[in-house]
Amino acid sequence: MLFARRGVERDRLRNMIRQKEVVVVVRACRSLIMVFTVLAGALLFSVASPAWACGCGAYVPDHPGSSVADERALIAWDGSTEDILMSLSVTGSSDRAAWVMPVPSAARITLGDTEVFSELARITAPRIEYRDSWWPTIPWLVWAGSASDTAGAPAGAVNVLGRQRLGPFDVTRLAANDPTALANWLSDNGFPHPDGLDDNLAPYVADGWEVVAVQLVPAEEGGSLSGALQPLRLSFASDTVIYPMRLSRSATTSQYIDLYVLADHRMDPSAVPVAGDRPTLEFAGRIERSDSPALADYVDDGAFLTRWKNTIWDPAAIGGDYVFEQAASDTPFQQVTYRTRDRGHITYLILVASIGVLGLAGAVLVIRRMMRSGR
Repeated sequence: MLFARRGVERDRLRNMIRQKEVVVVVRACRSLIMVFTVLAGALLFSVASPAWACGCGAYVPDHPGSSVADERALIAWDGSTEDILMSLSVTGSSDRAAWVMPVPSAARITLGDTEVFSELARITAPRIEYRDSWWPTIPWLVWAGSASDTAGAPAGAVNVLGRQRLGPFDVTRLAANDPTALANWLSDNGFPHPDGLDDNLAPYVADGWEVVAVQLVPAEEGGSLSGALQPLRLSFASDTVIYPMRLSRSATTSQYIDLYVLADHRMDPSAVPVAGDRPTLEFAGRIERSDSPALADYVDDGAFLTRWKNTIWDPAAIGGDYVFEQAASDTPFQQVTYRTRDRGHITYLILVASIGVLGLAGAVLVIRRMMRSGR
């Protein structure tokens, strides 16, 4: 009887252990299913969501997965007129896309030179300085891997001021006294209407600004928008240097802004979109008309170029625009990239030669002592 009871208890214990193992496996499977479901949902959301990536306005393609991979802007100001040259590079492809930008006065819109930003990048590139390393490099002890340092409208109405076609851009200039009416006009004419657009347009409408509404359409029928698009140039009267950002408050992704400012003097930010989040100075220096033919139209007899970069991680925190003013002094600045030149092979040869000389001298001393001992 005793053995029988022990056998029954042993079987019962085994069954309990098996049941617990099954429960653990089932729970683990449920957890994995939940994880995969969340990841799949996030992936679908990221693919299907419209891409708001323009720092100054909105870029929304008609196909999922298309977005702005690179946005740069050149701001040129002569004291009374401001020029903004926008460059967009699109990843993926789409048949149509839309872009909206407010300006403080009537704007003249033209196509810009595609070489401008290549020249700006070249001029503002970090200066390379070399540091010599004299630590001996022993060939048979060297392994791979080294890191380097490194105008008005009737109340409640929208006034269409003008329309024009420029390459892939269908450009419409608008004025309104009612931000809701303006937002509705944009929506009715194929432009994006994200949450909060009315509120984001309100400050510009209240100040009497115009809105430049751009639809990007391939130049050829059946074509698509992809890669680097030809820059678009907006020229308007302005007594301050301003780069509008409030519309980006509706963005769902971080905003990466790369601004070049050309003026008679160095221009530093006096106001930023997010309080306390100042852009990083990348370059400050005077350039001449002869430095680049592509920039000759903006430089005249000479100008001071300042480059600023900023990342706005939380677009909902945007509360204003970039405003630049003349700095206290035209202090130049250029980032420096340090690279190490390996002079260790010279040290190694000197070390080997020194060891050889010392060895030879030692051998001579030993031979002399032996000769003296033999006498």
